[in-house]
Amino acid sequence: MLISRKSGARWLPVRIEDFEEWQAGLLEESAKRLGGVLALDGRVHRWGFVGSPVLFRNEPAWLRVSPFLEHEMNRSAWRGTVAAAAIRGVSKPSLLHWVEWHADAPMPVPVSAEVLTLVTEPVASRERFLRTAPDLSANWFGDLSASLAALRAYRTDRRFPVHEAEEYGHLLSATYRRPVPASHVPAFGTEHIDLTWGNITAPHFQIIDMEHWGMAVTGYGAAYLYLTALGVPAVAAQVHAALADVLDTPTGMYAQLVAAALILRNLTRLPDPGGLADRLHRHTDTLLT
Repeated sequence: MLISRKSGARWLPVRIEDFEEWQAGLLEESAKRLGGVLALDGRVHRWGFVGSPVLFRNEPAWLRVSPFLEHEMNRSAWRGTVAAAAIRGVSKPSLLHWVEWHADAPMPVPVSAEVLTLVTEPVASRERFLRTAPDLSANWFGDLSASLAALRAYRTDRRFPVHEAEEYGHLLSATYRRPVPASHVPAFGTEHIDLTWGNITAPHFQIIDMEHWGMAVTGYGAAYLYLTALGVPAVAAQVHAALADVLDTPTGMYAQLVAAALILRNLTRLPDPGGLADRLHRHTDTLLT
């Protein structure tokens, strides 16, 4: 399927000329199956899903529809939002209803349709790597800390290929070319592995994307958020203070090295107008001494 969009094309078993039109059809069919009424505006198209405000059981909500594209999606991530519904203590949209169905045309594709409580607050940043300070209160940092602690307390067997001990070893060796201090000892537990500033809201804290969570080095989510705030030192200091209980532990320091290595790898193909790579190198030099 070659899915063509204005921004380019994607290969699947057959050809789809207009990807957004195909997504829109999945959204409309999902709304019918769920008994929801789609809003006239507010629709969002992304490569992995389409979403829209919806009236569900006479209340405003959010409908998120994701076809499972096997060649480029991880099944654990595809089911992440539904699986996360069982986690208590994490500030996130609630799952109100969910159906899974199969689209027949142009070929059978599994589709997940999830109705979530509507989030009206904006994301903390439109940029993955923070360059301006969002409006963050003491309560915001408290909710961040409590949510990550609740997630760490939840037991799971969800795994993603990059977040394995052996993969970490290869990654750190290739990135830093020197040994990790023996004092930085990783523990493993449940983490959000895509905790970006674009996945959380402000001024009130919520994690709006719960696709990518599972087993990882303990402290990874905290480390990623902290390191991607280094471009705004005042915010980075606040994040560190709120999450020091995990960041300053042996596993938290190891998690910072892992997160920094993955960010640096991404920055080889992404623009870096804020000079984050240099900040990360200075930070990891400190961790490695």
